[in-house]
Amino acid sequence: MGMIFFFMVLFTIFILGGLLYLLYIPFKIWLVRTERLSFEKSRRINKIYFGILTAIVLAITYIGIFPDESFYADEFKRVTLRKLPDSADFISKSASYPDFHGEYWSRSEIELSRPEYNKLLMELYKDERFNKNFQRLSFEGGKNTKDITYQFLREIEEESDLYLYIGFSKNKKTIYVDLSRS
Repeated sequence: MGMIFFFMVLFTIFILGGLLYLLYIPFKIWLVRTERLSFEKSRRINKIYFGILTAIVLAITYIGIFPDESFYADEFKRVTLRKLPDSADFISKSASYPDFHGEYWSRSEIELSRPEYNKLLMELYKDERFNKNFQRLSFEGGKNTKDITYQFLREIEEESDLYLYIGFSKNKKTIYVDLSRS
């Protein structure tokens, strides 16, 4: 779904850019005929216009492949049903680009202040929507379960393909957030 949306956005940009250029052509011809625009300037305008379209497409592609921290803050909120604490500092983050079926994963390692770490841990421990009694062999991001003291899994009945996980490190300040859709 995500990849289809991405290509639809690119296609729309090129279509709108092409239509806008088609509207410009009669005006350009009139300017060239009345000698208000030289062929050199016309070519330069064309190059700049197509350069701008290309830059827009490249920027959208870059943002899609390398999401910013707001993407991971949204993923944190999806997993925990809470706003990302103010003290949050991203240690590492990675994500795959959604395939044609909408399957993707995202992982982040976040450092919190001790009070916010403890507050989040207590809130999740008391929250009935989180499964606390499950055994996870290892953290997908390469962390061993020996580093993790508490871990929570949230399941959504109508979305069985969605995996929402958060683990709390022994150092009492690092959390691991893992979300995947398969």
